[in-house]
Amino acid sequence: MTEYRFETFEPALENGAPDARTTAYMQAVRAGFHDKRVEGEKLRRRTERAITDERVFTSVYADNAPQLALPPEIPVATFAHFEKTVNVGGGRLVPAHLITWVTVRPTHRRRGLLRSMMTGNLARAAEIGYPFAALTVTEGSIYRRFGFGAATWYNEVEVDTRAGFQMAVEPDRRVEMVDPHVLRELGPELYDRFQQMTPGASGRQRVYVDVASGDLNLSTDEEDLATRAALHYDEDGQPDGYVSYRFAGWDVKPATVEVLDLIAASDAAYSSLWAFLGAVDLVERVQFGYASQQSPLPWLLTDPRRVRVLAQSDGMWLRILDVKKSLEARPYSVEGSITLAVHDDMDYAEGVFRLTSDGENGTVERLAESADSAEGRAADLSLGVPELGSLYLGGADPVVLNRAGRISKRSEDAAIRARALFLLERAPYAPNDF
Repeated sequence: MTEYRFETFEPALENGAPDARTTAYMQAVRAGFHDKRVEGEKLRRRTERAITDERVFTSVYADNAPQLALPPEIPVATFAHFEKTVNVGGGRLVPAHLITWVTVRPTHRRRGLLRSMMTGNLARAAEIGYPFAALTVTEGSIYRRFGFGAATWYNEVEVDTRAGFQMAVEPDRRVEMVDPHVLRELGPELYDRFQQMTPGASGRQRVYVDVASGDLNLSTDEEDLATRAALHYDEDGQPDGYVSYRFAGWDVKPATVEVLDLIAASDAAYSSLWAFLGAVDLVERVQFGYASQQSPLPWLLTDPRRVRVLAQSDGMWLRILDVKKSLEARPYSVEGSITLAVHDDMDYAEGVFRLTSDGENGTVERLAESADSAEGRAADLSLGVPELGSLYLGGADPVVLNRAGRISKRSEDAAIRARALFLLERAPYAPNDF
C-alpha cells in the first residue's frame, strides 16, 4: 500500500529561479490541468505571480515510486490557498479563504487524497476564523460534498457590431485608446473601485493585471503584442473604467474582437466602453467570456437581439464555515426574520439559526446544535450548507431551490421571505477565476 507524505510551504525563488520544491509543484499543477510544461523565464514569472498573491502550496508525495515512474519529488496531488477580500454587499469587503490549484494524478485517485487535503485545509481556515471559504471549479460535481455551493454566475456573450449597431441611449463616449501597459498600475486601482460596488467580486490575482496590460498571453506564456486598451474618463477627466482586448485574426470569420477584461467603476463607463467596442472598424463581432448574467448590456442597444449568450457558467462557489459571522457580515435591505435549519456533514455550519434584520444589519442567534432537533423541524427553511452558500450573496432564488427540492419550507411564504432578505443591491458577479 502506498504511503503518502503531505507538505505545506510557500513558493520561493533561489538565486533568481524557483527552488526545486516549487518547480516540482508547478509542473504537477500544469500536468493536472493538461497544460504544457514551463521552464526558465516563464516558470519564474508564474512563481513570482504566486508569491505576489501570497499563495500557500500543499504537496502530496509518494516516496516509494516504482522504477521509471515520475520521480518522487514531483507531487502526486496539489492544493493551494490564499486570502483575498470578497464584497458581500453594500461595499462590505470580508476576508475570505480562497482555494485553488487542486489536482490529483490519475494513478493516485480514489485514495482519499483530495478529501484529506480539503478537510485539513478547511479545518485550518475555520480555526483561523474565516467566515467562509471560496473556490472556482473545473468540474461542477466535485465540491458540493465538501459543502460548497455556486454563488456567482457569468455569461459568455457575443455582440453583433455590424451595420445597424446602435445604442438605445447615447453615452458620453469619453473614451480614449491608451498603451495597455498603463493598466499595470491603473488596472488594480480601477478594479478596487469596481469591487467596492459589486457584490460577489473578490480581490484579484496578479495574472489578470498581466493579461489586461498585454504582459501575458495565457496560451503562450509570453508578452501579447496584440493587446489593445481604452480608458473611459469621468466628468473630471479621471479614468473610471477600461477595456482590454485583441483582434482575433483575419482567419477568424466574422472578424472578431476578443475582450480580455472590461472593468467599469460607473454605469457611464460601462455603456461608453461598449459603444467604443461597437465602433471598432473592420470588426463584425465582439466576444466577452465574463459578462454578468444580470448585465445591462442588452438594454444598452436598440436591438437587444444583437447580444447572444453562448454559454452560462457558475463562477465562485462558497463554503460557509461560520453561519453567524457570515450572515452578520453582509447587509440587508428589508426588515424581517427567518429561521434556518442548516445541515452540514462536516459540522462547521450545522445547527438552527434565527436571522433577524433591522433593514440594514442582521443579527444571528443559534437556537440548536443540530438541524434534526425539535427547533430544526420547526424552522422556516431546512437546507444543506451548499444551498446556504448559494443563497448567501442573493444570486440563487430560494423559491426556485424549493421547487427543485434543494431546500424545504415549513410555511408557504418562507421561501418568499428568504428571497427578500437575501437579495442584495446587485446580482453577485465575479469576473475572474482563481
